[in-house]
Amino acid sequence: MADRVALVVDDAPANREFLERLLGQAQFTIRSAANGQAALAVIADLDELPLALVDMKLPDMRGVQLTVELRRRFPCCYIVIATMYDDRTTIEEAFASGCNIYLVKPYGFMELFQRLMKGEIQPEPTRIDTPVRYRANPPVQSSITFIYPIMNFTLQVMAV
Repeated sequence: MADRVALVVDDAPANREFLERLLGQAQFTIRSAANGQAALAVIADLDELPLALVDMKLPDMRGVQLTVELRRRFPCCYIVIATMYDDRTTIEEAFASGCNIYLVKPYGFMELFQRLMKGEIQPEPTRIDTPVRYRANPPVQSSITFIYPIMNFTLQVMAV
């Protein structure tokens, strides 16, 4: 069985280490970086990348810029943007860049972990012009949860 590789990109060491531990428990081999260029360097030798968790604000580029590059190189990658920004414009920009899920830090990581452990999140080809991308296993109605500090709501989507 091939390694399931996850890329973690966050300039805050504490966040990066937390995500590395979380994804390690979900049986991923972790490659991590503190900025966008380092992230591209640590995955340069990969033919496929099942999962990437990307911080929105990196020292050398924005998370959406890295997401566009990841989506171009790894069309089946499941990309999660994790950020402190919770404004609608940023959320729309993240999905337009090709992310699959948008999490507002620090909320939502345990739900992501549980979905990974249950096999509900699977890499698949993603079209950037599709506003919301999520594949459940088995393909049934599912949801992506955006959790905000002030209010919680779930966006219902049909799984493809």
